[in-house]
Amino acid sequence: MMQYILGLDFGGTKLAAGIVNPQNGKIIQSLRRDTPEEKTAKKSYAAMTALAKELLSGQKKSAIQAVGVCFDGPVEPDCRTPRFSMHVTGWEGFPLADKIEKELGLPTRIGHDADACALAEYRFGAGKGVKHMLYFTVSTGIGGGVIIDGKLHRGEHAWAGEMGHMTLKPDGPLCPCGRRGCLEALASGPSVARAAKEQLKNPIPKPLPSNYVVSILKDIPRNQITARDVAEAVRKGDKLAAIVWNEAMRWIGIGVASAANILNPGKVVLGGGLTHAGDIFFDPVRRAVKLRALDQTLEVVPAVFRENVGVVGAAALMI
Repeated sequence: MMQYILGLDFGGTKLAAGIVNPQNGKIIQSLRRDTPEEKTAKKSYAAMTALAKELLSGQKKSAIQAVGVCFDGPVEPDCRTPRFSMHVTGWEGFPLADKIEKELGLPTRIGHDADACALAEYRFGAGKGVKHMLYFTVSTGIGGGVIIDGKLHRGEHAWAGEMGHMTLKPDGPLCPCGRRGCLEALASGPSVARAAKEQLKNPIPKPLPSNYVVSILKDIPRNQITARDVAEAVRKGDKLAAIVWNEAMRWIGIGVASAANILNPGKVVLGGGLTHAGDIFFDPVRRAVKLRALDQTLEVVPAVFRENVGVVGAAALMI
């Protein structure tokens, strides 16, 4: 009888559970809920276990061999305890794997969400066929995972793959981590939006020069501008938006090339919300990588998985 893996995805804004075929990464059945309004570890854990039990209620227990957990934040080296979450309080020292094993009666392993996504892409997605792979996720934050010789590399103290915290511009903008000039501070979604708002502070000249074009971003209340708005403006030919967007993409390319020059992967897989912009994301990133990568055969490719990557990645932690 085929045995499946239960994948649990603890996100900052949603919880997801899925039954995954470990041979091909296909999700057989899944459920999804919003994270509880009271964003505490205790509430999130209770909601997730209820979700998991609902999903498993129609399954024979013998059909599930293990539980993998994709967690929204760094994890201790033992892969059993979260370090912290940026979005939900109370996870520090929470015995998550122990509690799930007791609740569901199945062996359990937890992993940082970026590590889990890297494994999903390596085993079942865009990274198939190479021995060494780097994964970047570019969204509200920037993170990543490192695959060396077909195995997830977590480092001595499980801090490997923090792509967003490479220092690229020491005197640059402040990062959420408290340091300056990190890749995340230069090219994450909020960073793109912040840079656009800064550009829009410049007053429109009067009288207006004949060749001056007012940015369509001026039509959006400044405090509501998002990276998606900037990307849409780029597609419409907005010059100010293009300056902001392409500068962020240049920094991503520099970060990718810098990491690739150290680890020499066969592929770099890029996922996350900003990558969904398609060619306006990948074209300038690839140009920047080409200028700086020593290995000129390096492939920079889009991730295969989108919405369900956390569930598949959670299962991949147990393979």
